[in-house]
Amino acid sequence: MKKLPLFLLMLFSSYCFAQEKTLAERLGYSKNDKLLIIHADDIGMANSENRATIEAIRNGVVNSTSIMMPCAWSTEVGELIKDMPGLDIGVHITLTNEWHTYKYGPIASKSEVPGLVGPDGFMYKDCASVAQNASPEEVEIEMRAQIEAALKIGIRPTHLDSHMGCVFYGRPEYVASYLKLAQEYGIPAMMNQQIVDAIIKPNPSLFNEVDLEKVVLIDHTAIANPQAYDDMGMDAFYSHLLNNLQPGVTVLLNHIAYDDEEMRAITTGFSHWHAAWRQADFDFFTGEKVRQLLKDNKIHLITWKEIGNLAGNELILPQRK
Repeated sequence: MKKLPLFLLMLFSSYCFAQEKTLAERLGYSKNDKLLIIHADDIGMANSENRATIEAIRNGVVNSTSIMMPCAWSTEVGELIKDMPGLDIGVHITLTNEWHTYKYGPIASKSEVPGLVGPDGFMYKDCASVAQNASPEEVEIEMRAQIEAALKIGIRPTHLDSHMGCVFYGRPEYVASYLKLAQEYGIPAMMNQQIVDAIIKPNPSLFNEVDLEKVVLIDHTAIANPQAYDDMGMDAFYSHLLNNLQPGVTVLLNHIAYDDEEMRAITTGFSHWHAAWRQADFDFFTGEKVRQLLKDNKIHLITWKEIGNLAGNELILPQRK
């Protein structure tokens, strides 16, 4: 049998070590418990998104969110959450601008990150275009700029995640920067075993600056897709999901806004992820049915803050010159 290189043996042993206990057990639960983060993506995208998301956190069961800093309404979030010091709010690393009529560019200077700027002067519409045009150095600059922009408006991020998954669907170097920055700032980054198998294990040398033992892997992620919206509707989809939730930690991603004139204008031309979809998400996660489903299925709600505490993480504010 051919011997594995030492660095690969070290990499595999680190993952074996990390999996000696399940994530649920490391959080103080049993391995059979069902733990859930109900996470609203895209706060900062619009005033409608901001108001609805905060309403769903205050009076519904949503307990986590993440902000799109390049968007026009991100600054408002800093004002709206001033009386919510315990809020679980991450930075939704945004590398694309998928909307037809609602446009934004990178936070970093366009001269620093030209590969993130499309022919129209704004971010590209899709992840493939980002991967084709944006260098790993440019993406890391923009990621850092978005984290710093969140800090400047008073947000103390609890985690990082990725808008449209472009960090993961791009180049492996993007993932390395994503994990490096998460550890630099002392917060977890959303990751799962599939990403480890597809990106980290085939490219171990790219992750030399990352302490892989401290990378926390989520057991399951769940999100409604267009087929679920068309065939089932949001109420039926989420009800089925909660009734069949598996043991371990699940991050349930949703998108919450009001079906109002603003959101209809922003999402014009889209057959999915539009204002009506986001209103349906709001209606479900602020209704009584979801509370009963959580109770009936013995589901425990947790947040990214507890996950960050596993490694003794605490947001680190870098020394600025």
